[in-house]
Amino acid sequence: MKLVVSVMPKSLEEAQEIDVSRYEDADIIEWRADFLAKDDILNVAPAIFEKFAGRELIFTLRTRQEGGEIELSDDEYVALIKEVAGFYQPDYIDFEYFSHKGKFEEMLEFPNLVLSYHNFEETPENMMEILSELTSLTPKVVKVSVMAHNEQDVLDLMNYTRGFKTLNPEQDFVTISMGKVGKISRIAADLTGSSWSFASQEMASAPGQISLSNMKKIQEILNEN
Repeated sequence: MKLVVSVMPKSLEEAQEIDVSRYEDADIIEWRADFLAKDDILNVAPAIFEKFAGRELIFTLRTRQEGGEIELSDDEYVALIKEVAGFYQPDYIDFEYFSHKGKFEEMLEFPNLVLSYHNFEETPENMMEILSELTSLTPKVVKVSVMAHNEQDVLDLMNYTRGFKTLNPEQDFVTISMGKVGKISRIAADLTGSSWSFASQEMASAPGQISLSNMKKIQEILNEN
């Protein structure tokens, strides 16, 4: 399991001030570009990619409808992703599949898509269908992050992930139950078949996130003989 930590600068100055030494324990860096104004993203991109040169990096533009900070039309969303990804070539490109489904074919030029689905309200009843559709497209990574209201929500998502991973061993999955009750899904990623878990450094990017230092301690405990 790889640990992903998000950076969420709100200005060029904040991006330039990022202390990369604090992210040494992270396996992958996620740049959440949605904390910037639309017109600032391309100006800040060079600073981010320079700061984390040589590191695995996910470029994410999380829209408000999936819990992010920016509102974009389908065309604006795809154009921005293409501009940043085409020039800087991040290791992974997050694409909100169900929110921008009509534009999916325009993204097929990128072999490193993280097809994602986020629901900050609930763990939907059609979770199996969502996982099935994303898996059928064989992206680089299938990512599902949903809100848990009770223990059964968490167990369902973990069980679905295990089942899909067993049937599709070559596919990378990242599934997360958000919220306090869902924390166990972040810790038990290896058990369920999730390739990544998201941890926080300064500010959590989603409810229930555990700090990077604590996640490292938990990993060490779980890996003890």
